[in-house]
Amino acid sequence: MEVKFLNQPKEVKLGDLLRIRMKSGFDAIYFIAGMAKDTGFEEIYECLESARSNSTKVEFFIGIDRKNTSKDMLIKLIDMGCKVNVHINTDNSKVETRAFIFESEKDASYIYTTSAKFSAGGLLENSCTITEFKYLLEDKQAFDVAKNALLQGALAEFHEIDKDEVILLAEKGEVVARITQRKIPNISEMYGNGETTIGETVYDESSSLTNLKLEDFADVNIDFDFDQGISLRKNVELDIEKEAREEQEEKQKLLSSLKKTESDLERLYKKKETEKEEKKKTTIHMSHEIDYVGMSTLMIESNKIIESGAGAGEVKIPKMIVENAMHFFGGMNAFEIMVDEKKTAKNISVVTFDILDNKDNSEMTDESVKMILTDKGISIKSEKLVGLGLQEGDILRIIKEDDKHFKCEVIRAGTAEYNVWTGYLINSIRGQKRKFGIL
Repeated sequence: MEVKFLNQPKEVKLGDLLRIRMKSGFDAIYFIAGMAKDTGFEEIYECLESARSNSTKVEFFIGIDRKNTSKDMLIKLIDMGCKVNVHINTDNSKVETRAFIFESEKDASYIYTTSAKFSAGGLLENSCTITEFKYLLEDKQAFDVAKNALLQGALAEFHEIDKDEVILLAEKGEVVARITQRKIPNISEMYGNGETTIGETVYDESSSLTNLKLEDFADVNIDFDFDQGISLRKNVELDIEKEAREEQEEKQKLLSSLKKTESDLERLYKKKETEKEEKKKTTIHMSHEIDYVGMSTLMIESNKIIESGAGAGEVKIPKMIVENAMHFFGGMNAFEIMVDEKKTAKNISVVTFDILDNKDNSEMTDESVKMILTDKGISIKSEKLVGLGLQEGDILRIIKEDDKHFKCEVIRAGTAEYNVWTGYLINSIRGQKRKFGIL
């Protein structure tokens, strides 16, 4: 894996990078943007169309609000064949993640993370740092880990919507409902002068278009027949009123034909803070309520590795985890009575660890890792693992292949991936500062 730190706008522009990648034939593209403006979509829209025409899967996870996101743009994305997931941003509930994932099955894959907003300014002009992670084909496993972590985090906060739900969100005022085809009458239509005009623009549907008054044009100095001018104005006002009525009728007809109702939007308004607090109360301190069934991955912060004495060179898995997830370690049948170097009989399971260190992407295999079952839990003894200079707080991500074969990823504190995985360490270990999580 290659990592680059890029400075915008001096060295590169994120919008340019995204456009280049979208034209490069990736199998799947994922956009995660906690705040998205129409101007951001407009910067990449043509390249999105190109990617979709090449059968690239495109999925959005975007934060929406009534100031920055329009109904028109969301519907265009859905019509294009993109999968659209949204989070309704409020003062008390916002998503700040900004990541862009480009996945290839035959070539290098990329992940970009940044603090820049998904807007024209954020993609092109605003000063920010962009981190580029390039994963070669041989790094596919590491890419899948990072991609899945980002997408799993997004799935917890975002929900997929369809066109019916977009229209309902616009009706409720959660996104901007815009009229993009409305033509505002120019002076020639009112007074017969073809030179001075009131330009076309974009208006909220909620704003009135029928309140034109003669004094609005008091500063226009035009020589015209007054009676004829009043007649023309009345005709224009009648046309505008008629058009507004027709549009309102069409809107009501559209709403009445929708298959979705407002009650179908309730899942988008979940009180996430309440949910998180309840989850915290039931899972962090009460290990018996954690769902260990089907557990395939254990993520745990490393203990301080001591160099001498009892337990030297051992990573310790506490009893509270072992008691509930004994099947993860192979069950009791995986352990045999063996005599250690001190001629002490212990329950030991000898397994293989394929070890990956994310600090330098070094890989190694230790075929003689000892899992020692004690009354305090399980101690993992691997000379190669400890030889990496494991530090207290580094995350060990242990993935079970079978009872005798595990993959062990060392996620170093201070790396970008570390910040991703700490979000999954939601369970505390009694009497310790360490935390753990399971998948």
